[in-house]
Amino acid sequence: MSMPNPPARPDASPHAGLAEARKAVLALRERQQALGQSGTGRIMPASRDRKLPLSFAQQRLWFLDRWAQGRPVYNSPLVLRLRADLDVDALRRALTDVVLRHEVLRTRYPSENGVAYQEVDPAPDLLALPVHDFSGEPDPEAAAAGTVERLVREPFDLGTGPVFRPALAKLGPAEYVLVLAMHHIATDGWSTAIVLRELVTAYQRATTGAAAPPPLPVQFADYAVWQRGWLAGEAPKAQLEYWREQLRDLPTLDLPTDRPRPAERSQAGATEEVLLPESLAGRLTEVARTERVTELTVALATFTAIMSRYSGQSDVVVGSIFSGRTRPEIDPLIGFFANTVVLRVSTAGNPTFRELLARTSDTVIKAHLNQDLPFGKLVDELGPDRDPGRNPLFQVSFTLQHAGVESATVGGLEAEVYPFQVGTARFDLAVQLTQVPGRGLRLWAEYSTELFDVARIRGLFDHYRRALELFLDDPGLRLGGLPLLSEAEYQTIVVDDNRTERDYGTSELCLHQLFESTVDRVPDAVASRFEGASLSYRELDEAANRLAARLIETGVGPETVVGVLLERGPGLPIAFAGIHKAGGAYLPLDPDHPPARRELLLTEARAGIVVTTEALAGTVPPGVRTVRVDDPSLAGLPATRPSVEVSPDNLAYVIFTSGSTGRPKGVQVSHRSIANFAPAVIELFGLREGDRVLQFANPAFDVSLFDFFGALCSGATLVQAPRSDLLDPGRLTGLMRSERVTVTDLPPAVLRLLSPGDLPDLRALFVGLEAFPGELVNAWNTEGRQFHNGYGPTEATVACVDFRCPHEHHDAMPPIGVPMANYQAYVVDRFGQPVPSGVPGELLIGGVGVARGYMNAPGPTAEKFVPDPFGGTGARLYRTGDLVRRRADGNLEFIGRIDNQVKIRGLRIEPTEIEHALLALDGVDDAAVVVSGSGGSAQLVAYVAGADVDSARLGTELRGALPVYLVPTQFVTMAELPRAASGKLDRSRLPGLTPGAVVVAAEPPSTATQLAVAAIWQEILGVEKISLGDGFFAIGGSSLKITQVATRVHETFGVRLELRELFQYATLGELAELVEKRELENVSADELAALLDEVDPDGGPTR
Repeated sequence: MSMPNPPARPDASPHAGLAEARKAVLALRERQQALGQSGTGRIMPASRDRKLPLSFAQQRLWFLDRWAQGRPVYNSPLVLRLRADLDVDALRRALTDVVLRHEVLRTRYPSENGVAYQEVDPAPDLLALPVHDFSGEPDPEAAAAGTVERLVREPFDLGTGPVFRPALAKLGPAEYVLVLAMHHIATDGWSTAIVLRELVTAYQRATTGAAAPPPLPVQFADYAVWQRGWLAGEAPKAQLEYWREQLRDLPTLDLPTDRPRPAERSQAGATEEVLLPESLAGRLTEVARTERVTELTVALATFTAIMSRYSGQSDVVVGSIFSGRTRPEIDPLIGFFANTVVLRVSTAGNPTFRELLARTSDTVIKAHLNQDLPFGKLVDELGPDRDPGRNPLFQVSFTLQHAGVESATVGGLEAEVYPFQVGTARFDLAVQLTQVPGRGLRLWAEYSTELFDVARIRGLFDHYRRALELFLDDPGLRLGGLPLLSEAEYQTIVVDDNRTERDYGTSELCLHQLFESTVDRVPDAVASRFEGASLSYRELDEAANRLAARLIETGVGPETVVGVLLERGPGLPIAFAGIHKAGGAYLPLDPDHPPARRELLLTEARAGIVVTTEALAGTVPPGVRTVRVDDPSLAGLPATRPSVEVSPDNLAYVIFTSGSTGRPKGVQVSHRSIANFAPAVIELFGLREGDRVLQFANPAFDVSLFDFFGALCSGATLVQAPRSDLLDPGRLTGLMRSERVTVTDLPPAVLRLLSPGDLPDLRALFVGLEAFPGELVNAWNTEGRQFHNGYGPTEATVACVDFRCPHEHHDAMPPIGVPMANYQAYVVDRFGQPVPSGVPGELLIGGVGVARGYMNAPGPTAEKFVPDPFGGTGARLYRTGDLVRRRADGNLEFIGRIDNQVKIRGLRIEPTEIEHALLALDGVDDAAVVVSGSGGSAQLVAYVAGADVDSARLGTELRGALPVYLVPTQFVTMAELPRAASGKLDRSRLPGLTPGAVVVAAEPPSTATQLAVAAIWQEILGVEKISLGDGFFAIGGSSLKITQVATRVHETFGVRLELRELFQYATLGELAELVEKRELENVSADELAALLDEVDPDGGPTR
């Protein structure tokens, strides 16, 4: 922390360009002329015979202080270490002089009918200065530290005061710590410097007898009265119009956090700081001069670049604290004059730093020219959506402070800043860059510990310094070309975390050769079980050899795609192995799909042969040749393995996935890729002879390859069953028990329907496909059982990232883990640059498992399969389209689909987060969240399946777990949610909502409580008709007016509501329900019983 001097006015900066300076001076002159012509130009002493209003900044702070009642969120202490033979009585007189000179230090802020006013107390004859003597303690420094922390954290009562509390700690004969505890309502950064300067000079007068300075001509209360008059005039209207236009459709900065945003912030926080070298400060000044911009512009443009890269947004909004002292009369005053302005800078189009400086400079200059409009007034006028967990308009601030000093020596008195932690945070993140003469730039941050770990803040500091150095060296550097990662970060994230090399000895083998090696090792082991019948490895191999012989006769060879149209059973592994032995690649077809769909896939894959059965042969499209696995003539073909030259780079299979254009895309996977996957999962799950692997997945989807080849390449038994048995929870449980299944891959939706205790033989679970809550892991991840969260697109060969869940309690969905053997996983931003740990980005997969591409689709292939800038020559990466972040421990955390993210009124919404919260509620078995409508009418709708699900209860419980903006406005209950054959949720089949479905009909208040609350609203807001669904802020409410509501509710009902509750229960119906709940809480059990008897004395229906 630095000891600040008054910051230089940015519009008078010597480093501003001449054009900018002229513009600022002319605008200031025009403003002063306008003020003089309006009669409100000069601040005059106001009469003290009436209740004096608060300034707008104070009024907003008074409201926020009530919100944070009992917490030191708005404490603004100054703590100094003093080294001198201190005259404590002289110091006490000096403090008294400062308080006498500045009324604001002896002002209280009581309220009447919910409206605060200023009450200036008479100056004391001698100000109290408690002295805590620790000089006799064994460790005076440590003993004093606890007292200092208590003093700076002690809350203020603005109604009773005081707002200025000095205290002194004595550490030794000539060493003290002076604590000047102040509330922010009476001070700001500029004022802190005045307090320090006047205290030092007053102390000198007290010790030397020098004359006191003349009294100040005006006081802070006079300014507050003047400001009210100025705001009532015409002058602010132009500024308000500027801000309305500048902040239209304002987005929310989605700064990555370490923890989800709580429904309500406690405002717990901490500070961190680092000193950047003096050479960097000099270069900043030099570049500002060269580029003809202010130093704030250079510092802010760098910060904007970091925020843009962190958030992935090109419309960056931050707050900034301006001094607010645009009039000379208030320069010498202590008081809360600082004003917060919103700075919005576009980084669209991948600008150079020089271009970003120009954009930022334009924003900063216009903000200075329109800075007189108080932030609180702006919030009330714009009426943004209110969220108890967020600051309105911005959540991150950046401020440049000039010429801070770390220490000072006056006469025999040495003073330096004493470090302390108040332990609170006003915003999510507040960053300040302070020039420290002779030392460099102090980079300081106050951050919410509910959202961030200190490691993230230190990482931000490192990235800011790196960006500043690189941009100052080369202003022509583009935003997308800025390498954020240091060499050490790059080595860890890009290189070390992707060292997955593993030699299984299979790199030159094909998949069927892995199977054949297993046959040779355990020929008599059971390869397949289906409806009580068994097939040994030898029998399966021989059947596949005979089928291969027939396929070779029909012309199948390398790169030939052969369709497989079979019901579940041993015919499937025989067909897959037979096609591979013939040199071909298989294309699985689902018998339950419409014939037209199968015909489309065969046409797209140019497959002219289908392996099928007599029962299904008639459904094969005309012109396509069939080979039947149940053809009796196959028995006469040789059972020996055919001799066919097949390369690991030849095609092994083609599986079609749904395409964004509506046309399916055929993913081509080579033998080399699948021959790496099979031994990798065998090692990962410890698969071996004796294991029994359930074949659950639809064979038309690539997840089934885990079942088929995890089992058949390890010597385990593949347990198959008809589809009807697999879809019935009871029959599925019976099957797994009777077959003693040990390993399976099941989707979360199916797992929720089974009981962990019913499957004693199950030792390993591979779960994936979609998000699931931590409770699912807790239920199934029992001792002796593995629970793997697997991830992998078809384009990366089944699975490429895995996390084995530790046996501990999981509060949320576990991460997806780390790349599997011979895979790489990179997280990059929109420019393709690797992102730091904790920052979301697109997941790119590299390694041997990356598919060839899409069949006969060069355009989509080129778009999704891109050159690997991190790997060797010719290597490729697959762009998954999934948003993930890398945790500090190296594990990847799945966030959602990039194309599934939506925004509602500027806030980025990730439906998966809401779905997780829903699934954690009692009675909810399945859930999906979608957005209905667009623009200002967009709303969240939740589809929920479960027993006895009550929509009202869900909304109430979610409000206690999620920020208000994440709570759906409508809940649709269903027997079950629609799912695709793969087990994934099929959002396209969710029932549509009519345009009016999310609009609740206006229901007037009817109960006594509802009518009374409505009357309070009508009186305060001046509106006539109010319905139960109306929100307070939506119909004209403001932060000032809501405090009046709290007062009136207490007067009318005798219940006290916290301001945060008035935000959380913002509709008339919700507030009336809360009032009734609190009324009942205030009634004793005996009173309640008496009331019930009075209403219903016989315990039966009243008449």
